[in-house]
Amino acid sequence: MAQHSASADGNEPSEPGLEELGTLVLRVWREPESEESLRIRILASDGAWEPGELTVTPDSEAAVKSVRDWLEARAGQRQASESTDPHV
Repeated sequence: MAQHSASADGNEPSEPGLEELGTLVLRVWREPESEESLRIRILASDGAWEPGELTVTPDSEAAVKSVRDWLEARAGQRQASESTDPHV
């Protein structure tokens, strides 16, 4: 089960040291007259207020790869900041 961080208004982390690394939204639906069984829309952004990148695919494996790549990039950001910040 996912853990949720405390937030004052639900928009940003309120605890010191927490930063929002981005937003990832998946929307999945069926197109009634399509040969593809699913359509998957992925909106991914870096940071809280950055513009997002939109991907639409009928391929669930492509969607999983997109989500995995996005998460790994966020993990890489954290590791990079830890290696350059002497206070972490």
